[in-house]
Amino acid sequence: MLTKSRSIDGRGKRKDDDNKMKRLMIALAVVVAGLCPATNAEEKPDGRVELSSVARMESRTKDPKRDPGIFGDYWWANRFLSRHQEIEKLKGRTVDVVLLGDSIMHFWEWKHPQSWAKFTANRVALNLGYGGDRTQNVIWRVEHGELDGYEAKCVVLMIGTNNNSSDSTDPANVAAAIEKIVGMIRQHQPRAKIVLHPIFPRGVSAASAKHANARARNDKTNALLKAFAERDGKIVWIDFNSKLVDETGWVPASIMADQIHPTDAGYDIWMEALAPVL
Repeated sequence: MLTKSRSIDGRGKRKDDDNKMKRLMIALAVVVAGLCPATNAEEKPDGRVELSSVARMESRTKDPKRDPGIFGDYWWANRFLSRHQEIEKLKGRTVDVVLLGDSIMHFWEWKHPQSWAKFTANRVALNLGYGGDRTQNVIWRVEHGELDGYEAKCVVLMIGTNNNSSDSTDPANVAAAIEKIVGMIRQHQPRAKIVLHPIFPRGVSAASAKHANARARNDKTNALLKAFAERDGKIVWIDFNSKLVDETGWVPASIMADQIHPTDAGYDIWMEALAPVL
């Protein structure tokens, strides 16, 4: 009986802790939203989830090293708070380059500190990459202040590979969402140069079905993005995807050891491609 009672008490405590954490995260989102200027973002983007506005406050991880903070294993909430703390430090200042995207940007700072140190030497950089983010998550973050409070000289945008990881995704919706994000960047950072990258290649060969299928959708998205950049005329389109693949057209382990995130060598290639416009 005592054992059973302790078990029930333990479950009850965990449930109370989870509820407290959820309330904290909701409070965080409400406070940040209240401090941020209102936007004219669509609330109902004709049913296309890629163009909607979605937070990931309930995202959790078992990795204690991933963005530790007051929200414990709710890493996305910790990341969101840490970005706003960084933005507060930059308030009223000029930021040389803002990286807006997913884990491909996030991991540059987090997992490749030596390469990141070279990239940020003699420049102020703000990394707004979040592991696993999709276009709808970037839209939510921009709506909630990540491009406010400072003046960016350059905003580098690459997003969409996580959208295209799903077999049900329409690349046209991903491209439309990225066009929407470009418009939001202009609204929040009207003086910034906007650098748009095609989504990076992924996968070591066509035998990797997961990556190969996503790669095909990425390629379709990229074709639409290139056409958009050409129509727009003001976007800086930087495509160095050919430097990320070998003679087979697929990504070697020396460039992306896990088939999707760059190694130090991959990030150095990216750094070199950005150098002329920063």
